[in-house]
Amino acid sequence: MVTPYAPTMASKEEARGRFRELRRTSHSFDRKAPSRILLTAPEIQSASVIASFQSYGDEPDTFEMHSTLKSQGKKILLPRMNSDKSLTWLLDGVEINPTLLSKIEVVIVPALAIDSRGVRLGQGGGSFDRALPALSGWKVALIDYICLCATELPEEPHDIRVDAVATELGITRFS
Repeated sequence: MVTPYAPTMASKEEARGRFRELRRTSHSFDRKAPSRILLTAPEIQSASVIASFQSYGDEPDTFEMHSTLKSQGKKILLPRMNSDKSLTWLLDGVEINPTLLSKIEVVIVPALAIDSRGVRLGQGGGSFDRALPALSGWKVALIDYICLCATELPEEPHDIRVDAVATELGITRFS
C-alpha cells in the first residue's frame, strides 16, 4: 500500500516546490486514472452542469473525462484566466451568462496537493481560491495519490477547502 507523502512544510512556497518535484518525478502514474475514478462518483453521475479545468503538463488528464461527460449530455464549464488572474467561465468556448454559475452542481479543481482536512494547495495564483466562493457545487480536487499529504498543508483565511479528492486509488471525502 502506498502511503501519503508526509513532509513538514513551513510555507506554501516550500510545499509547492516539494510537490511539483514529487509530481514531476513520479513516472508510474496513469494520468487518466483519477478522472476515470471521478466519473464513478454519484455527484458526477447526477450532475448536469459541471465546472472543471483543462489539464496541462503533469496534471491528471481531464480531456477524456470532459469528452465522456459531454457525451452524457452534461454541460462542462471551463475557465479562462483573465489578465487580473480572475476566471471567466466558458461553455463550448463562449462566455456564459453569470446566472448559469448558480446551476453548477460539481466543481472539479486542480491541485498540487491535498491534506486530510481538504486543504488544497494550488499553483499560487489564487484564481480558483477567488472563484470558488461563488460556486456552490460539490468541490473535488483531481490529483495523483502521491500528492495526498499526511501532514497539514499551510492554510490561509482565504483558502477554500474541497469536499473530496479523486486519485487513481479512489475518492476520499472530507467531513
